[in-house]
Amino acid sequence: MALRRALGYAASHHNAVIHPPMKDWIRNVFSIRQQRRPEPVGPRPVAGVFIVRGPVKMLVTHPVPAELWDWLVLSGWRNMPVKEDRRKGMQLPEGALKALMDADPAERNQTHARILALAEPPS
Repeated sequence: MALRRALGYAASHHNAVIHPPMKDWIRNVFSIRQQRRPEPVGPRPVAGVFIVRGPVKMLVTHPVPAELWDWLVLSGWRNMPVKEDRRKGMQLPEGALKALMDADPAERNQTHARILALAEPPS
């Protein structure tokens, strides 16, 4: 048991300190972590689905113009990779997409930054 605990596997008691698995420790020590590639770009999302950018989700409330979808893709937004997403993350307010659609293309980056600051945990 002590060896398992020392290597970071399962803790034997509920009050024991839980360490990360050994392979995580090795990846950190040798700096061999690899960044995940972004999801492939999918078709324009339809109204009623979520799009994601890292841990942030945004509900698509309106049809997304092709020009805006291209901008969103370049900004890191992708279609939700699964139908039922159980990950805990941040969610943008419902009017976020509409605000991006209404923003002048020259001001879109600033609007995007303000909207991302409004992200909050889902209720």
